Amino acid sequence: DDDIDPSNTSDVIWALGTRCDPEDDIDILRGCWSNRLEPALPPEKKDSGDFTMSSAIIDACRPYHWIAKFPKVIQTSPEFMGQVKKKWQGSLE
Repeated sequence: DDDIDPSNTSDVIWALGTRCDPEDDIDILRGCWSNRLEPALPPEKKDSGDFTMSSAIIDACRPYHWIAKFPKVIQTSPEFMGQVKKKWQGSLE
């Protein structure tokens, strides 16, 4: 979605938690090719020359078929955030 920066981990985690229905939005691909350097590949598979593993595809976008009814994102204005940070600067550090 255009309001999520895919290079921002916090944005991505937020989208996963608020826009993903695990039953419908996660697919597992089995038997995907990997390589010997893959840290999640078990040693016995590496030793046998089997460099296959699974991958997950996660759709964390707003559901297109009812996007107009999807709840609006609530955001705090930059001005208010500035006021809060100024008021609580000693406690927020």
